[in-house]
Amino acid sequence: MKAKIVLLILILVGIFMACNKDKFTTIPQIKIKSVTPETVSQGSVIEMRGQFTDEEGDLDSVFVVYKWYDGASAAIVFDTIKYSIDILGLPKNTREGDLLLTFAYGIQIDGVTQLTPTPSIRDTSATFGIVLKDKEANRSDYAESPKMRLIKF
Repeated sequence: MKAKIVLLILILVGIFMACNKDKFTTIPQIKIKSVTPETVSQGSVIEMRGQFTDEEGDLDSVFVVYKWYDGASAAIVFDTIKYSIDILGLPKNTREGDLLLTFAYGIQIDGVTQLTPTPSIRDTSATFGIVLKDKEANRSDYAESPKMRLIKF
Protein backbone atom coordinates (compact mmCIF):
# COMPACT_ATOMS: atom_id res chain seq x y z
CA MET A 1 0.00 0.00 0.00
CA LYS A 2 2.82 2.41 0.89
CA ALA A 3 4.54 1.66 -2.43
CA LYS A 4 1.36 2.56 -4.34
CA ILE A 5 1.08 5.90 -2.54
CA VAL A 6 4.75 6.73 -3.22
CA LEU A 7 4.32 5.75 -6.88
CA LEU A 8 1.19 7.90 -7.17
CA ILE A 9 2.99 10.89 -5.62
CA LEU A 10 5.94 10.46 -8.00
CA ILE A 11 3.61 10.34 -11.00
CA LEU A 12 1.75 13.47 -9.87
CA VAL A 13 5.01 15.34 -9.26
CA GLY A 14 6.22 14.31 -12.75
CA ILE A 15 3.02 15.54 -14.38
CA PHE A 16 3.15 18.81 -12.46
CA MET A 17 6.76 19.45 -13.47
CA ALA A 18 6.05 18.64 -17.12
CA CYS A 19 3.06 21.02 -17.22
CA ASN A 20 5.02 23.89 -15.69
CA LYS A 21 8.02 23.60 -17.99
CA ASP A 22 9.02 27.12 -19.04
CA LYS A 23 9.14 27.47 -22.83
CA PHE A 24 11.82 30.14 -22.54
CA THR A 25 15.37 28.88 -22.18
CA THR A 26 18.82 30.44 -22.38
CA ILE A 27 19.45 28.36 -25.49
CA PRO A 28 17.33 29.69 -28.39
CA GLN A 29 14.56 27.40 -29.59
CA ILE A 30 13.42 27.21 -33.22
CA LYS A 31 10.65 25.31 -34.97
CA ILE A 32 9.92 25.38 -38.70
CA LYS A 33 6.19 25.44 -39.32
CA SER A 34 6.03 25.42 -43.12
CA VAL A 35 7.79 25.93 -46.43
CA THR A 36 5.76 26.89 -49.47
CA PRO A 37 5.36 26.04 -52.27
CA GLU A 38 6.00 22.27 -52.19
CA THR A 39 7.00 22.28 -55.87
CA VAL A 40 9.32 25.09 -56.93
CA SER A 41 10.11 26.18 -60.49
CA GLN A 42 12.42 28.91 -61.77
CA GLY A 43 11.07 32.32 -60.80
CA SER A 44 9.29 31.08 -57.69
CA VAL A 45 9.45 32.80 -54.32
CA ILE A 46 9.83 30.35 -51.44
CA GLU A 47 8.54 31.26 -47.98
CA MET A 48 9.75 29.51 -44.84
CA ARG A 49 7.75 30.19 -41.67
CA GLY A 50 8.72 29.29 -38.14
CA GLN A 51 8.57 30.17 -34.45
CA PHE A 52 11.34 30.94 -31.98
CA THR A 53 11.90 31.66 -28.30
CA ASP A 54 14.94 33.04 -26.46
CA GLU A 55 14.88 33.90 -22.76
CA GLU A 56 17.24 36.88 -22.96
CA GLY A 57 16.01 38.20 -26.31
CA ASP A 58 19.61 38.56 -27.47
CA LEU A 59 19.53 36.75 -30.81
CA ASP A 60 22.52 37.60 -32.98
CA SER A 61 22.68 35.37 -36.06
CA VAL A 62 20.65 33.10 -38.28
CA PHE A 63 22.38 30.19 -40.02
CA VAL A 64 20.45 28.91 -43.03
CA VAL A 65 21.43 25.47 -44.30
CA TYR A 66 20.59 24.53 -47.89
CA LYS A 67 20.58 20.84 -48.86
CA TRP A 68 19.97 19.55 -52.39
CA TYR A 69 19.35 15.83 -52.73
CA ASP A 70 20.20 13.19 -55.30
CA GLY A 71 17.34 10.75 -55.11
CA ALA A 72 15.57 10.17 -51.82
CA SER A 73 18.37 10.40 -49.28
CA ALA A 74 21.88 11.49 -50.24
CA ALA A 75 22.59 15.21 -49.90
CA ILE A 76 24.71 16.24 -52.88
CA VAL A 77 25.08 19.92 -52.06
CA PHE A 78 25.24 21.23 -48.54
CA ASP A 79 25.73 24.94 -47.94
CA THR A 80 25.44 27.04 -44.79
CA ILE A 81 25.14 30.83 -44.91
CA LYS A 82 25.27 33.09 -41.87
CA TYR A 83 22.96 36.10 -41.77
CA SER A 84 22.59 38.89 -39.25
CA ILE A 85 19.43 38.63 -37.16
CA ASP A 86 18.40 41.86 -38.91
CA ILE A 87 17.08 39.84 -41.89
CA LEU A 88 14.17 38.78 -39.65
CA GLY A 89 13.11 42.40 -39.07
CA LEU A 90 12.57 41.87 -35.34
CA PRO A 91 12.53 44.60 -32.71
CA LYS A 92 15.46 44.52 -30.27
CA ASN A 93 15.17 42.18 -27.27
CA THR A 94 12.41 40.07 -28.80
CA ARG A 95 11.96 36.94 -26.67
CA GLU A 96 9.53 35.05 -28.90
CA GLY A 97 7.86 35.39 -32.22
CA ASP A 98 7.12 34.13 -35.68
CA LEU A 99 9.67 34.37 -38.44
CA LEU A 100 9.42 34.52 -42.19
CA LEU A 101 12.35 34.01 -44.55
CA THR A 102 11.86 34.43 -48.31
CA PHE A 103 14.06 33.08 -51.08
CA ALA A 104 13.95 33.61 -54.86
CA TYR A 105 14.66 30.51 -56.97
CA GLY A 106 16.59 31.27 -60.11
CA ILE A 107 15.74 35.00 -60.30
CA GLN A 108 16.77 38.18 -58.55
CA ILE A 109 14.23 40.19 -56.55
CA ASP A 110 15.28 43.18 -54.46
CA GLY A 111 15.15 42.40 -50.75
CA VAL A 112 14.79 38.64 -51.26
CA THR A 113 17.60 36.15 -50.64
CA GLN A 114 18.83 34.62 -53.90
CA LEU A 115 18.68 30.81 -54.01
CA THR A 116 20.69 29.31 -56.84
CA PRO A 117 21.33 25.60 -56.54
CA THR A 118 23.99 23.73 -58.46
CA PRO A 119 22.53 23.29 -61.96
CA SER A 120 20.88 19.91 -62.40
CA ILE A 121 19.97 18.02 -65.56
CA ARG A 122 16.86 16.70 -63.81
CA ASP A 123 14.37 17.62 -61.12
CA THR A 124 15.63 17.25 -57.57
CA SER A 125 14.54 17.98 -54.01
CA ALA A 126 15.80 20.33 -51.32
CA THR A 127 15.37 21.30 -47.68
CA PHE A 128 16.14 24.36 -45.62
CA GLY A 129 17.48 24.21 -42.10
CA ILE A 130 17.86 26.93 -39.48
CA VAL A 131 20.08 27.40 -36.45
CA LEU A 132 19.79 30.53 -34.27
CA LYS A 133 22.74 31.89 -32.29
CA ASP A 134 22.56 34.47 -29.50
CA LYS A 135 25.15 36.99 -28.30
CA GLU A 136 26.45 34.53 -25.69
CA ALA A 137 27.14 32.01 -28.50
CA ASN A 138 24.31 29.69 -27.43
CA ARG A 139 22.99 27.83 -30.46
CA SER A 140 19.54 26.41 -31.01
CA ASP A 141 19.02 22.87 -32.14
CA TYR A 142 18.96 22.39 -35.90
CA ALA A 143 15.45 22.58 -37.38
CA GLU A 144 14.85 21.38 -40.93
CA SER A 145 11.95 21.92 -43.31
CA PRO A 146 10.13 19.18 -45.14
CA LYS A 147 11.55 18.42 -48.59
CA MET A 148 10.35 20.47 -51.52
CA ARG A 149 10.59 19.51 -55.17
CA LEU A 150 12.82 21.71 -57.35
CA ILE A 151 12.08 21.73 -61.09
CA LYS A 152 15.23 21.94 -63.25
CA PHE A 153 16.01 25.23 -65.01
